[in-house]
Amino acid sequence: MRKRIAELIVPLAAAAVFALLNLIPSFQTAEQRVYDIFLQIKPPIAEREEILLLDVDDTAIENVGLWPWSRDYMARGLVLLRELNSGHVTFDIEYVDESPQAVDGRYLRQELPLIIDSEFGFVEDQIRALFGALAAGQIPLSDAQDFVDQLAGLTIEIREDLKSAAAGVVQDNDTFLGQAARFHGQAFFTINILNEDSAVSSDHSAAIQHVELGPIDRTEDASLRRGVDLRPAIDRILLGGRGAGFPNVVVDSDGVRRRIDLLATVNGDYYGQLVMRPLLDWLGDPMVQAERSRVVLTDALLPGSDEPQTVEIPLASDGRMLINWPKAEYEESFRHTTYWRLVKHWIDEEAMVERLRVMQQQNLLFYYPDGDLMLQLYDYTQQLYADVIAGGDRAQIDEWRELRAQFFDMIGMLLDSGARDQLLADVQTALDSGQIDDQLRADYLFVQEEANRLFAELDGIYRDFTDNRGVLLEEIPGSFIVIGHVGTSTTDIGVTPFDEEYMNVGTHASLVNTILQQDFLDDLPWPVSLAVMLVLAVLVTVLISDLPPTPSLLIGFGAILLVIGGGIVLFLTAGVFLNMLTPVVGVFLTFVVLTAVKFVRENRQKNEIRNAFGTYMSPAVVEQVTEDPNKLSLGGVNKNLTAMFTDIRGFSTISESLSPEALTELLNRYLGAMCDIILDEGGTIDKFEGDAIIAFWGAPIDLDDAAERACRAAIAMKKEEIRLNEAFLEEGLAPSPLMTRIGINSGEMTVGNMGTATRMDYTAMGHNMNLAARLEGVNKQYGTWVLASEQTYREFTDLDSGRHPFSLRRLDRVRVVGISEPVRLYELIDLYEEVDQDQNLIDKLKNFNAGLNAFEEKEWASASGYFDAVLKNYPEDGPAKLYADRCKAFAKKPPAKDWDGVFNLTKK
Repeated sequence: MRKRIAELIVPLAAAAVFALLNLIPSFQTAEQRVYDIFLQIKPPIAEREEILLLDVDDTAIENVGLWPWSRDYMARGLVLLRELNSGHVTFDIEYVDESPQAVDGRYLRQELPLIIDSEFGFVEDQIRALFGALAAGQIPLSDAQDFVDQLAGLTIEIREDLKSAAAGVVQDNDTFLGQAARFHGQAFFTINILNEDSAVSSDHSAAIQHVELGPIDRTEDASLRRGVDLRPAIDRILLGGRGAGFPNVVVDSDGVRRRIDLLATVNGDYYGQLVMRPLLDWLGDPMVQAERSRVVLTDALLPGSDEPQTVEIPLASDGRMLINWPKAEYEESFRHTTYWRLVKHWIDEEAMVERLRVMQQQNLLFYYPDGDLMLQLYDYTQQLYADVIAGGDRAQIDEWRELRAQFFDMIGMLLDSGARDQLLADVQTALDSGQIDDQLRADYLFVQEEANRLFAELDGIYRDFTDNRGVLLEEIPGSFIVIGHVGTSTTDIGVTPFDEEYMNVGTHASLVNTILQQDFLDDLPWPVSLAVMLVLAVLVTVLISDLPPTPSLLIGFGAILLVIGGGIVLFLTAGVFLNMLTPVVGVFLTFVVLTAVKFVRENRQKNEIRNAFGTYMSPAVVEQVTEDPNKLSLGGVNKNLTAMFTDIRGFSTISESLSPEALTELLNRYLGAMCDIILDEGGTIDKFEGDAIIAFWGAPIDLDDAAERACRAAIAMKKEEIRLNEAFLEEGLAPSPLMTRIGINSGEMTVGNMGTATRMDYTAMGHNMNLAARLEGVNKQYGTWVLASEQTYREFTDLDSGRHPFSLRRLDRVRVVGISEPVRLYELIDLYEEVDQDQNLIDKLKNFNAGLNAFEEKEWASASGYFDAVLKNYPEDGPAKLYADRCKAFAKKPPAKDWDGVFNLTKK
């Protein structure tokens, strides 16, 4: 429990760290970069066809001149946009300062000369009429003075009219732009929201009344942009428009534009973002409700819909709307038209009208039936325009538009009518008649030349005009237009998640597009991602608490993939972004720290195991135990093991003759060699008792061949003993050879860590463990060195074929001290293949086995003969001596008739 509580500190500490990190701008920036990555995998937002960006681009600037332009270009553009039936027009251009008065070049070139010609023509007509009447006697000379005085008065009036007309050459373009905005009817301008550091002292009462949104339904927790003052477009412009909005943009700390304010408040009044204001007008001025996490538009009539709808615009955690940007550069996003097309439209129009007037003056329109009406129609449309632009009834605009379209159609009909060809044909006929004098011929040739030139120029201009007008008629009608300067010289460039040089005028198009498509983006507050991190980190902590490092890593990375996958699904399906760094990095650090701690802990535990068990377990066994320390947990389990007990004959006597240092060296070398053999065969050293070794096979690692390994180790130990004794005697380290007795038994034993949590030993115990100990002592009674039980014999023997890897000598069935069950004894001689090469040994074993069979059949004389045969060649053979003595004794005094052949051993 204490360990589990300690581990939970890690996710709690991670939560505390990330709570602080989320307050640091650089970390917030990193989260925003992840948001940009999510935008890359999100399908692109569809683009509304109604949105049109009218660009003051390099083409326009190259043809018109350096920016900024005179404001009459924008005014005339608005007039033309109204003619082409555009939708709402928003200027992403600030007109906060008055512009100087300018010369109206068009008026100076076209209208003023017409006025002068008209006025002087009227005076000329009056003078001609007066003198004609006098010459004809229609007016007596006595009355002539009255007519002269009237003519002088008329001249004074005309002079004043011309002065007034000449004053019209100087134009107030600010007033003109405001008039044009009123003429258009759906033009919107800028109104900047100022903070304390940029506030100015000025009266904006007229502007406020004209452009404020009016009352909105706002909840107390609604987050709106706040300002202390306004800097609107100048009144003469602003009051002509339908409204205005603030172009102030939001730039994140990394310089990228991702979000925008929709609403702002200044001194209790409400204002909309630059295109939010015209958008609301387009949607039928729905009721606006501002809340903490959303802006709701009630009864909004979306384009293409017949029924009002409620549009809910989600706001990000900072109270701003996230823009769903097009996944493209500025030029590739939305529809674009260069402003040059508008300018070229009226330039071509003026050029056509200029040529028509020259053609009219030269009577070149005589052959077109409506020739006299064309310019009258045009002048009438100009008068209608002048009336409306000056503040007249806007209801006349429709008539103005229709008549202008009719005028342009008439030009086309003039060019297609054949009037030019008929005129030139008649001129050519006159020239070919030979009946005209030289002066008249010169006049006809001039007419021919002028007709060719003017008709050709008019035709070329008209073709360009109609091509350009055709494009405008495809792009402009019904479009929601945003006008901005995007030429090379502009600095109004920002960074979006998809473009590092995105013209900021496109920001407004993207805002409108996001709302119209209702394809919104949102983010969850950072405490939500912190909560997700904490829950997952705690869950991961609990899951990996008892697992090794590798599964822990898999679970940890699985949790991270779960967060990432869930975040992607949430973003792709609902457009909601969960801050990813907090849960991903938090969970990552949690399981990495826990895994590292666990790794250190396990390494320390493994080292402890290696240090503790390395001396009495084989390296392979130790490695397996270190991988699963639970094998060494406190407590025992019953397992089928093979146990070995060893003891040196007469070691007490040997030790008494040696100094402590020599005894220590002798014992260390002996035990070291013996233990190496045991460990090499996969055995586990249980303990040392003086010179005795206690070992077992089959724990903690299961072994299918435990008995065979133990016997193989015993044979190797006896052979190693010979080598050691040669060295000990040669070195004088031992006064006599060390002779080891070994007992081996197999069966179920209890094995495990026995003791307490602070002091334990890995050991085996039980009946079969005790029997192995007894067998070691039984060696003394039989004169043998290695005894194994029948159970061990069965473990490595194929019972069907009787084959096994060792050569053994079968001995008595005995009951050892403390154990009531009789046990068949086997003396382990050597590996089978070693014995098979020694014929004398083979003969010995055959004679002994024959004698044992006869002995167990109570044929004492026959058995004695076999044992004597063994002793003849092996006089020191302990079992043969024992059985030979028994045969002699039983021959004299046979055992009881009910004897079962089992010997009860009374010594350990």
